Amino acid sequence: MTISAKYLKLSFALVAAAAVALMLLMGGGIRQADAAKAKCPSFHVLHNDKIGALSLPAGYYKITLLDPAKLSCASASKLFAEFLQDYDGKLRKPWVLDAASATFSQGAGSTVGFKVSKTGSGGAVGASTPASCPGYFTVVHNDSIGSFKIPAGKYRLTLVDSAQRLTCKKAALNFSEFLQDYDGKLPFPWKLKKSSATFYKSTNPKLGFNINRAYSEPVSTVGGTYSRCPGTFKVRHNDRIGKLLLPKGPYYITVGNGKPLSCSAAANYFRQFLNYPDGKLPAPWKLNATKARFRSGPGGYVFRVQQA
Repeated sequence: MTISAKYLKLSFALVAAAAVALMLLMGGGIRQADAAKAKCPSFHVLHNDKIGALSLPAGYYKITLLDPAKLSCASASKLFAEFLQDYDGKLRKPWVLDAASATFSQGAGSTVGFKVSKTGSGGAVGASTPASCPGYFTVVHNDSIGSFKIPAGKYRLTLVDSAQRLTCKKAALNFSEFLQDYDGKLPFPWKLKKSSATFYKSTNPKLGFNINRAYSEPVSTVGGTYSRCPGTFKVRHNDRIGKLLLPKGPYYITVGNGKPLSCSAAANYFRQFLNYPDGKLPAPWKLNATKARFRSGPGGYVFRVQQA
């Protein structure tokens, strides 16, 4: 029995279509599996920190994307650096934090986000380990470095790789110097990657830092913003100021920017107030124990303390 050419061609077409469909299905499955295994570089938290109810002891953290197709590792690292400044846990909208699972997402139930977990090392050999610098860098007026515009405001600095010989203090000094290079010609071997706002050495791309606008600074109830002071203040033994209990250990001090108060002055006030266990501070200072906030009357100096 012979088979007509028309039916033979149709059979070959159906087999080919089925094979293509199977390849696409298998290929899609492989891509999804690879995406699920995507690993971000470790992130180095330089000192004991907190984001709301989430405690983050100093060390290296693994960042795991909820959906690699919706958020990149680079974006997750930059977001984590930003959120480390939001110690009160009130992230900029629409981001929310589930402290129990250490998960950051764009709203409850969203798959756009990431989770963090502490690791015992800096991660894979050769991988960069970003690190968020404490505090903010203030650009006093609208500025530019060549065609790269830098609006006035506060900025966060993040080290590209904390394993390199570049400190947060040195990065801040470099950034201050680069702001003077309005023509965009940075001193050799420094380069600027505008797309990611990253300054790096051409001789070692891992030695550098990037900048991000501080859009989500913690806001006080009196309308001013706060900036965290570098370092910590040590309370030498379990203490109290009125209803404010202060277990011994290191504390962060954040000062209000409404009426400028230096970090050293705030530390001196805090040291002085530790001598008032009854909470009756010298006028005009008042204590809000619930918020660990000290204020010298309406419109006056203000600072807050937080256990590190």
